Formats: sequence, structure tokens, C-alpha cells
Amino acid sequence: MSSPRFAPITSGLLARKGEARPWNQVGKTEIENVSSIPWRPYTPEAGEEPPLPPADKDRTCSIRMSTRDFERLGILAVKKNSTRQQLLKDALAEFLAAKAQDYGCACLSNSGGACNQDCGSQA
Repeated sequence: MSSPRFAPITSGLLARKGEARPWNQVGKTEIENVSSIPWRPYTPEAGEEPPLPPADKDRTCSIRMSTRDFERLGILAVKKNSTRQQLLKDALAEFLAAKAQDYGCACLSNSGGACNQDCGSQA
């Protein structure tokens, strides 16, 4: 009994995002032309800003601390009926709010406004 033959896996099977179509709708000339299309990176048009990530999705960041501080944070979390993560998020929010008042800059405030001044010159 012979096994069925399969198409070889080549670069002709790849498609750019948004250009994929079912195999029976792709003509042979299109498959041949795919290899001649040069790769080009995305370049935003003049005045176009890259899209911001969704505001409701939390981002991750790691922090290293001593074993003793980790234990102290855990004890405090139990006493406050909270989690270590929530305590760290609250502490960061308070820190950033204080720095926003110190610098008086919209880019540091929680409103997420656009920065209209040169924050780098303030120290």
C-alpha cells in the first residue's frame, strides 16, 4: 500500500498578515510572485503615532527583594487581608502620584495626558 503524496513545505505556503486565502483560491502565478515580494518593515505615516496598548490590560514588571523583605511584605499582606501584588501596586501608585506633584507634569499624572513641557530639564 502506498502512502499519499503531500505538497512540500516551501516559502510559497507563507502569507503576510491579512493576505492569506484558502489554497484553492490562490492561482499558480500568485504563488510564484510571493517569493519576489521584498520584506518591508512597518513605517507609520507622517504624524501617525503607534497605537497604545489597551489600558485595561496590566503589564508585568519584576522586582528583586531580600528574603526578609519578602517575608515582611507577606506578613503585611495577611494583616491587611490583601496580596503582595496589590500592596506593591498601591505603593507604586502612591509613589507616582507624589512624583507627578513634584514635577507638575501631565505625563506622570494618572490622567495619562500629553506632556506639553520638557520634563527632562527638571531634576
